[in-house]
Amino acid sequence: MTTRLKFAIIGLGQCGGNLANAFAKYGYPSMAVNTSILDLKDLANIPENRKIHTPLNDTDGAGKDPRIGEKAIFSHLPNILSGIQQFVSGADAILITAGLGGGTGSNVALLGNMLKRFNLPIVALVTIPTNDESALSKVNALRAINRIVGENFDSCIIVDNNKILNQFPDSSLSAFYPQANDYVVKTFSNFNSLTTEFSAKSLISFDNEDFRKVLLSKGILIFGETELAATQINTLDDILPRLKEIWQTSGLMAEGFNFATAASGAISIYAPAAILQKTSSRFLNALGEEFKALTNGATCYFGLYEVPNSSTIKISTMLGRLTIPVRLQEMLIEASSEGKNLTQKLAQELPTLDISALDAMDLFSNGPDPRSPATGSETNILSREAMANGTGASYSSEPSPSSAKETKETKEAKEAREAELDLENRSYSLEEYVKLKKAKTPAG
Repeated sequence: MTTRLKFAIIGLGQCGGNLANAFAKYGYPSMAVNTSILDLKDLANIPENRKIHTPLNDTDGAGKDPRIGEKAIFSHLPNILSGIQQFVSGADAILITAGLGGGTGSNVALLGNMLKRFNLPIVALVTIPTNDESALSKVNALRAINRIVGENFDSCIIVDNNKILNQFPDSSLSAFYPQANDYVVKTFSNFNSLTTEFSAKSLISFDNEDFRKVLLSKGILIFGETELAATQINTLDDILPRLKEIWQTSGLMAEGFNFATAASGAISIYAPAAILQKTSSRFLNALGEEFKALTNGATCYFGLYEVPNSSTIKISTMLGRLTIPVRLQEMLIEASSEGKNLTQKLAQELPTLDISALDAMDLFSNGPDPRSPATGSETNILSREAMANGTGASYSSEPSPSSAKETKETKEAKEAREAELDLENRSYSLEEYVKLKKAKTPAG
């Protein structure tokens, strides 16, 4: 494939990796950077040595948390820069692809800023969430867009996933994403490809430098194309409504732009000789006036080609250096409302059960006290035995003055009795107790 610019494609995150994988199918050198090893392994068109796994500690993926993606990029920065430095050698520009709703891809501005050291133009091709995606995805995307604009990329292409859904309404779940990625990549690649119609006669040439001027004009870039059967129109004047439609709907791009902010644009037309012969020379003047009115005087680069024996008319157009579109303003309103609701949910205290009815229930009153520092199975055994034998009514070491029996005891018997009582009032381990019992029990 012959291209106008040699792009080095770097896919960041899951969506970015899938887009880079689609670019690789069209012959573009591509690599992928991701925190998830599972996402990387499915990129069949990208060589293994161009897949950079950047997990944070033992995690796999970023869980839609841009903070994890950011820390992961920083923790693997030497490895990332080393791999990219060799990869971008000989490229005219770097194209970073990413989905802005996730935790890894939403750090596209961070990666782009780090790649400025290679002194190459940097273009971001990113996707934004659909209306039915979560507030978290929308907040991530809006913050990422602001950072991309703030980093002053050479241009940013914003693909609207809502439009992709509308483009393939009947696709199966398994076919949808490959078809969508292929459609986005093919549309971009068509702009970057030199015409393969070598038999085409150039009436006005849209050359490589024209393409570079529009593509790298800073701000947000939109592009689109359409193809018409030659039998549908009489002259090229009939294609003006189609051009306006591309500009207003922005193809697959986010829409609602203020076209008066555009600084440059391009229009290329490929038509059969029969249509060109019937078209007035005033057509280009009329087309230029339409473009000037739309963009408030932006520079337009034209390309006009005669294609012999062609049965179709192909139109391609680009607009560069646009400001943030209405679609993102609408998403901001959605994200503000949905995000506030989600924040309140996360901030609220989790409810607990009212168990006051259980407070008076003492379900362990007849059992041992578990808070005792010593276990009842091995201590206080002598004391419990004394109680069971009726000898534990009193453990006082002082003899009762009213006891007639005590007055008859000999001095030796009294001392022995006091010693025994003193021993019984002490606590012992099971091992010590057994030894004492053996010592006191007569043999035989």
